[in-house]
Amino acid sequence: MSNQQNTSRCGFCGRARNEVKALISGGEKTGPFICNHCVDQAHKTIEEQMRSDPSTKEEPLKKPCEIQAFLDEHVIGQTLAKREVSIAVYEHYKRREALRRGRITIDTEDGVEVVELEKSNIILMGPSGCGKTHIARAVAKMLRIPFYVADATRLTQAGYVGDDVESLLQGLIADADGDLERAQWGIIFIDEFDKLARKSGRGASGYRDVTGEGVQQALLKLLEGTRIPVPRGMGNKMVFAGGGGADMIDTTNILFIGAGSFAGIEEIVERRINKGTRMGFGGGEKATLDKTAVYSQVTEEDILEFGMIPELVGRMPVLTTVLDLTEEELIRVLTEPKSAIIKQFRAMYAMENIDLQFDPAALKLIAQRAKKHPTGARALRSVVKKVLSPYSFDAPSDSTIRAIRITEEAVSEPGKAIIVRQGVKTASA
Repeated sequence: MSNQQNTSRCGFCGRARNEVKALISGGEKTGPFICNHCVDQAHKTIEEQMRSDPSTKEEPLKKPCEIQAFLDEHVIGQTLAKREVSIAVYEHYKRREALRRGRITIDTEDGVEVVELEKSNIILMGPSGCGKTHIARAVAKMLRIPFYVADATRLTQAGYVGDDVESLLQGLIADADGDLERAQWGIIFIDEFDKLARKSGRGASGYRDVTGEGVQQALLKLLEGTRIPVPRGMGNKMVFAGGGGADMIDTTNILFIGAGSFAGIEEIVERRINKGTRMGFGGGEKATLDKTAVYSQVTEEDILEFGMIPELVGRMPVLTTVLDLTEEELIRVLTEPKSAIIKQFRAMYAMENIDLQFDPAALKLIAQRAKKHPTGARALRSVVKKVLSPYSFDAPSDSTIRAIRITEEAVSEPGKAIIVRQGVKTASA
């Protein structure tokens, strides 16, 4: 017997090669080795530890009403969108339970029939700054699943400068810490989805649209579900080109959410609604819709006319919308969510032992100013920062300040807040 055969033993239990079914090398021909008995035992030990560790146990799948209740704590308004997303996400993870059971059957007149459940990818549309990304992030946070946000404007057709669609999968795998099994049940959120529309709408042809229709075509294979080789490392195309360093990932169970403002679609909707309106005397008035009415009446036909290809729209069957936030809802965005903007600023000032206060009239004026911005709720933070700018620089180094009260006047004229100092009841700023 050679010296190598004598040393070919399991490094855990000491069994020799001829005493086990398999002896697996750790990389070198000379070892270290592990036998099939120890592999089985290690697997059982890990399973027992995971079952006993509360942090590794999966929580029961939440019902749609429970998902929406969680979203209500983080997202103000948008009841319709939250309801539709809650249903779609619940049904998506219901499919996972079905696959774990092996198969789903129903009784029919012809006997028992096996049913395959298909996923429902989502198109989420609406004005900028109304909560599209926030809804998706809140869902991912609640379910504790891999979630990757991609910017559609960075995607290009394969072979051109920019990110290939495979970079979406790379980002999802990275968010799953390299766990392919978890990544294959994650969510990919494609922001600025409307920017993938054909440049001249439905009838565009005669040129290569590498950032529009070209990307839509490339996305089809991801949406429909297929096994795709994904290079390891974000944007690492050179490794894959060399013939190695790639993971195979199945996109069948990845939920895709495409979100965008679809700016300009109101003209398409109005044209469709007024299609039967005659011109001239007795022809009737043409309907003029505001943003809320436009987004609530968008159909798949309008999205196709906007420039999305039929194959892509057909693979994203759930169409839902977010609407412009009202002034009252903007005030609630400022104050109610767990990570509300006012709460964040109050916490920062509290670290300096300063009680930051906002009058109701001040909050109302802040909301009014934000509503005039085209960025919607995103403008709230910039408005509040502008109001607080006279105090953000000096207040941290002024140990006499005990409270700062933001009044309506302080919003109109920054620097006019009421400041309470140590030993003094009130003083003008």
